Amino acid sequence: MTDGPDIQPPALDAGFHTRRKAEVRHLLTGLERELTDWREAARARGPLEKHQSQIESAVRVVTTALEQLRSLPASEQQHRAPELVLDLHHLWDFFRIKLTVRHIPQYKEFLDAADELAWAIYDPVRQAATNPSLSLREPPLTFLGRHPVPFATARGSDFEDLLPSGAQRTLAGRRASRHLPFPLIGIPWSASHHLPSLLAAAHETGHHIEDDLDLTEPLLTRLRERTGLPAERVSVWEPWLGEVFADVCATLTCGEAYVRTLADALATRDVAGVSAYPPLRLRLQVCSATLAEQATGMPPEEHGSTEPTAVVQALIHDGFPELGGATLASLVALRHPDQLEQASLRLRNGLRSGRSDVPGVLAAAALAFLDAPDAYDDHAVGTRALHEVLSLVPQGPRAASAADKLLALRDSAAGRDLFDLLGGDAAPE
Repeated sequence: MTDGPDIQPPALDAGFHTRRKAEVRHLLTGLERELTDWREAARARGPLEKHQSQIESAVRVVTTALEQLRSLPASEQQHRAPELVLDLHHLWDFFRIKLTVRHIPQYKEFLDAADELAWAIYDPVRQAATNPSLSLREPPLTFLGRHPVPFATARGSDFEDLLPSGAQRTLAGRRASRHLPFPLIGIPWSASHHLPSLLAAAHETGHHIEDDLDLTEPLLTRLRERTGLPAERVSVWEPWLGEVFADVCATLTCGEAYVRTLADALATRDVAGVSAYPPLRLRLQVCSATLAEQATGMPPEEHGSTEPTAVVQALIHDGFPELGGATLASLVALRHPDQLEQASLRLRNGLRSGRSDVPGVLAAAALAFLDAPDAYDDHAVGTRALHEVLSLVPQGPRAASAADKLLALRDSAAGRDLFDLLGGDAAPE
């Protein structure tokens, strides 16, 4: 068998390098202009002002990588820019999709409410943190996705599996997708049509509180030293502790409404063999123990001494040094939980809930559904409660100032790392 003809690439005509230079200029300028447009949308009174810190952070990271690309020698830039810009577009698309959907009124309202619930839980804890760097941390961003259940993705995580096509297009891009600049809360698309599902965002925010405040070791210490459980039982609870803490946060924030919504959600869900979660019975007992602890404030021996009660009491009865000595309940607990039933009845009768807090309105709406689903529909409780939540949202961005010098330094460093991870400093082939 003889070798086939030696096929040579076509010779470049005289105008190729001029066209290539212009093409690269278009690619770089196009992405830069898009990033500028997103930044403008996040300015004060802009359509995405609430996401200013998140957008500024992501834009700065990508912009710094683009600046690094522009600094390459002309010949290397022309060789590498198309591939590098495409990877940057793919990474940016991760944020672009989650922000673009907020321009669609139906989804914007739901996601705004979800963001506000997460912020109502996250911000008081962030402000109480004794580590000053936490004031520079952007809040969680909620988004709608294909995953069948809500989930949390931590700051700094590998988000390759969440990219639009499910994977980054180059090996260099895969390395670069391991640096999520702010935390995420994924919510199923179907939940946007059923407001009570939104309470699950409170649970996912609990995960971000644990992650961002580095509470994992303090929580484990409390489990081991304050529950009074024998070592073999402590070892059983240890793998569950993150989910237990998230359930405690959500129960404190949304009260009975979260517990009952969780029970309904788990009633038909197969979670057998999922080691991160306690069995359903124990999980609901943790929530019930949290409600009891919040209502009585008594030591566990005065209102039962079950394992779930001992664990809950160890987690929330005393203050955290990491939170300036504040207890979790003092920061995130639902205000006036005794008035929640009345607020629910008002919604079912076509009135405003009368609550002045986002978690309270959403919890009252969930109770209205749980107690009387037909009346919930007849009086459009979901829609009215959603609009009531949005009426409580103040103007202005959330979190730290986007102009903070420390933020800029942090994001610029991340942008340079991103450029290196994409192979931008490699020699042309």
